[in-house]
Amino acid sequence: MQLTDELLFAKASLQDQLEEKKKSALADVEHYDANKLLNSIVDDLVLYFVARHEVDPPQILESEIEADHAEHPVDVSNRFDYGAPFGRPTYAPGGTVTLHVPISGELGLIHYHASASALNPPRGRTLGNRVVLSYTAPQKDLDVAKENLNGQLEMFRRYLKWTADDITQFNSQLPSEIRRAVEARRERVLANQNLVRTLGYPLRRRDHAPKTYTLPDVRRRIILAPPPASTAPYVPEPALSNEIYDQILSVLGNMVQVMERSPAAFIGLGEQDLRTHFLVQLNGQFERATGETFSGHGKTDIWLRELDRSVFVAECKFWKGSTSLTQAIDQLLGYVVWRDAKAALLMFNRNADFTTVVKQIPGLIAEHSQTIGPIEKIGETVFRSRLRQLNDSSRELMLTTLVYNVPTTSRRAS
Repeated sequence: MQLTDELLFAKASLQDQLEEKKKSALADVEHYDANKLLNSIVDDLVLYFVARHEVDPPQILESEIEADHAEHPVDVSNRFDYGAPFGRPTYAPGGTVTLHVPISGELGLIHYHASASALNPPRGRTLGNRVVLSYTAPQKDLDVAKENLNGQLEMFRRYLKWTADDITQFNSQLPSEIRRAVEARRERVLANQNLVRTLGYPLRRRDHAPKTYTLPDVRRRIILAPPPASTAPYVPEPALSNEIYDQILSVLGNMVQVMERSPAAFIGLGEQDLRTHFLVQLNGQFERATGETFSGHGKTDIWLRELDRSVFVAECKFWKGSTSLTQAIDQLLGYVVWRDAKAALLMFNRNADFTTVVKQIPGLIAEHSQTIGPIEKIGETVFRSRLRQLNDSSRELMLTTLVYNVPTTSRRAS
């Protein structure tokens, strides 16, 4: 019995299917354990949800295409060249030549039409992970089977390309959609927890709340495991606001401008002496009821502490090659313990070619084993990055690295 081919890429809109997949991804975020959501780094959650919900476009495994031929009688009732009696089934020797086209990715999407299409979509049928294209004709017409099937296959490739274009656009937008959903839910959960705390009673665990998270079998592909995070109730910790953080960095930058305008006053100063100048400027701009706001701890570092822990720490270091930057980052990571700690690394160059040093900085930060995500350039010589904390991978450090040239000789006033 000969199987009937169907129109492919014609069942419904691919855009509608992708919209449903996006809704499923956002619902996944909404149902994720609230405490794990708060105890995880946002980037890790985004990677996890994206891996679960990005779409794998159907693609031809070109090297695995196979052909076969089956002999069988072919109905030629409508063929005048066979002299078939009108209205009576008439059969002649013939057969079917078939291409078996293996497909990777989500095969089911070949039934939906992309935003671009043509008037005559290809015909075929699915069998397992394959699409079957066929050409049936009487024996004397089978010599054109190759040309016919190659035409069908080329049309099939064209429709796959249009499908892949829509899926590529969907996948490129998915991370930002998920990030917005994760951040919005985190804000809602925190707001609700703060509301419960104002009542003065402990937060109750819901009855039948899952103790562990089971990964559903969405489709047959490798999925990232959920980022490791505690399901214990999330406890808010002191954090430095981004606004105050940027103000601190502005004060540090202004101090460097003073150094550049009055080079004679800073020639020959070491790291500890430079640190003292920055401390003076910071404490002149910020104050707390407890007295000194910023303090020195070691020879080169600047600390802002809360409950005996640092919420901001800065290091003043001279550039002595790539290892000096890596060691300074390691040192900063060893200081911080709060969940959303912030830090600054002031890297001073005195001897090496400054342009060459600046070009190396983002790459060296990106290569650090604790770095998360891309390095953001926020100024000509200022770079912002995020790193996992050494003592807890679910906590992160925001680091701004500021690279400056310090005077080696005094410029004669004109």
